[in-house]
Amino acid sequence: MRGRDERQFAGGKTAWLAFIILISLVTTLLFPVSTSARLPYSTWFIDQETNRAIKIQPLYVPRQVIGYADIDIPLSAPSDVYIAADNHVYVADTGNNRIVEFDEQGKFIRSVGTNEGEGVLNAPEGVFVSKDGMIYVADTGNKRIAKYAANGDYIRMFEKPQSPLLPEGYFYVPTKLVVDSRGVMYVVIKDSYQGLLRMNGQGEFTGFFGGNKTELDFLTQLKRTILNQTQMEKEIAKRPGTIENVSMTGDGFLLTASSGVSRGQIKKLNAGGADAFQNKSFFENKLVDTAIDADRFLYGMNSEFGEISIYDPFGNVMVYFGDADKKAHQQGIVNFPTSLAVNSKNELWVADSSLNLLQVYERTAFGEAFLTASRLYYEGSYEESKPYWEVIMQQNGMMNLPYNGLGEIALNEKRYDAAMAYFKDSYDEAGYSDAFWNVRYDWIQSYLIYAFLLLIAALWLLRLAVKRAGSYADKRSWPPFAAQYGKEAKDALYLMFHPYEGFYRLKERKVSWSMIFTIILLTIVIRLLSIYGMGFIFHPYDLSKVNLALEVGVLLVPWVTWIIANYLVSTVKGGEGRFREVLQASTYALVPYIVLMVPVILLSNIVVLEERIVVDSIVQIMWIWIVVQFFIMTQVIHNFDFFEAVKNAAVTLFTIGVIWIFIVIMSGLSYNLFDFVKQIYREVTLYA
Repeated sequence: MRGRDERQFAGGKTAWLAFIILISLVTTLLFPVSTSARLPYSTWFIDQETNRAIKIQPLYVPRQVIGYADIDIPLSAPSDVYIAADNHVYVADTGNNRIVEFDEQGKFIRSVGTNEGEGVLNAPEGVFVSKDGMIYVADTGNKRIAKYAANGDYIRMFEKPQSPLLPEGYFYVPTKLVVDSRGVMYVVIKDSYQGLLRMNGQGEFTGFFGGNKTELDFLTQLKRTILNQTQMEKEIAKRPGTIENVSMTGDGFLLTASSGVSRGQIKKLNAGGADAFQNKSFFENKLVDTAIDADRFLYGMNSEFGEISIYDPFGNVMVYFGDADKKAHQQGIVNFPTSLAVNSKNELWVADSSLNLLQVYERTAFGEAFLTASRLYYEGSYEESKPYWEVIMQQNGMMNLPYNGLGEIALNEKRYDAAMAYFKDSYDEAGYSDAFWNVRYDWIQSYLIYAFLLLIAALWLLRLAVKRAGSYADKRSWPPFAAQYGKEAKDALYLMFHPYEGFYRLKERKVSWSMIFTIILLTIVIRLLSIYGMGFIFHPYDLSKVNLALEVGVLLVPWVTWIIANYLVSTVKGGEGRFREVLQASTYALVPYIVLMVPVILLSNIVVLEERIVVDSIVQIMWIWIVVQFFIMTQVIHNFDFFEAVKNAAVTLFTIGVIWIFIVIMSGLSYNLFDFVKQIYREVTLYA
């Protein structure tokens, strides 16, 4: 009976389990749930206008790993990847002493350089395939270039060329190479600072190409200034950074990747050796390889962080993604990347010599839309890019580049107000200026005469109002406080244009605190107006992120420090000015800022980028005017002659620096003391 009950229980349990599985299957079919695997890395968009890094959807995701079970012998320390026109992939399988060919799906086809004889390879680190199918190999272990036919048969080798132009003791250890349409070879030589070694089709040396320039740091320049020729000869020579890799674009340019340099990490060299990127800095610490696709987008592989950077055709970074982890074995994460290549499908193939494999990354739909829109944008095909930008904005509204694209479209469609709005959203002052120029031009054509008449009427009314106000003020009897306040206001304007006489009027006289506070308050108000009221062309950034306290402090803290330092120095140097006189004279010296910043703010809203020099010139004149006011104040208030005032001003500036250093040090010590007391308090309360 007990066995029968157990069988019935087991049968019931099985039936219930089958019923639950059936319900789960039906639910899954009727209500499918989308699943997604979280990528092991992030993708960041670099905003060129604000230099912000914005996390976005992935442009590339890992698709495939190649090199283990899908090959006759697993890859070992692959060093280079080359993708031919038919999308076949050639890999320098360094650890296995061969070149491996895969088809576009990653299926193993054959090995090259393994047959007995002269064609046997030894630790090859570079491979290149010409348009006619010839296979060139940087046979590093054998210190030669090996050439094979399209069918893999060995043809010949290129050993170290014999030339008197080569430096004595030159080590010929090829690691990478490319071959142009003429059969000229450009070879990366290990640890060579001279640049690419160039050989013709017969293996004759024709010179070095594309070498980096020596970068002299401050210490080296100082040594050259101080040391003599004999002493300099004993110093270790400063050498240029070495070229690590080379690749070729579809239109015949050479792309070089260099390490140990602060500029020109990536160069795009024409036949004459000129760099299309003009030796710009790419901020790549350990760049190992570069690649370029059919749309002229550039890809860089960084071995330090395992990141792949995507650059626009002009060499500006757009996006970077990827990650490196020496301990991880995860798809999409690299350990020690050595090479990068892109095929006609815009798939990225990355060789990893530590993991002994190739990783393939494919574009996402978002990445395809973004890069297609970007290509059309850079080509000037703004109308064609519009649907792509709209798709991108629906998926990610945080990126500024789509707003640039839509702004250009609106500009071409003569929707200038919309263009200005788009360019403002993307913080593009150049595009905004172009759109605003058209708005201003239309306005001038329609309203210039009316505006001119209105301006004349406004000036006449202003003159009349000033005249009547002055007449009214002269006739009325004012309280002593108001009369003094008005006289001090007149003195402030008078001093601006007659500084010597104006400061003499202030000497040994007490200006009311209300006037002093009025000038300081007006200075702060004008500073805030200059932040929020200036035209977008002059302040192309997000105003909501402005630190008002910092902005006001940058203006007032140096002024306060000047007052303290000037009084202290002048007292020691025998100056006659008292602290109150220094304070009120320094306050009056700020009047040019209040007066001149008003037209600056107004003009900034009506000029375009090409006319910015007008506003910038007024600002420069204003600051020169203020500096002159402070200098004359020092001379008059303390009764110094010209040279005494110059020395006093110099010592005052030095004292200001000392005061700031002292404040920084004391602030740091105070913070450390506060943190120490806080930690003691926390421990006492925790263990009490």
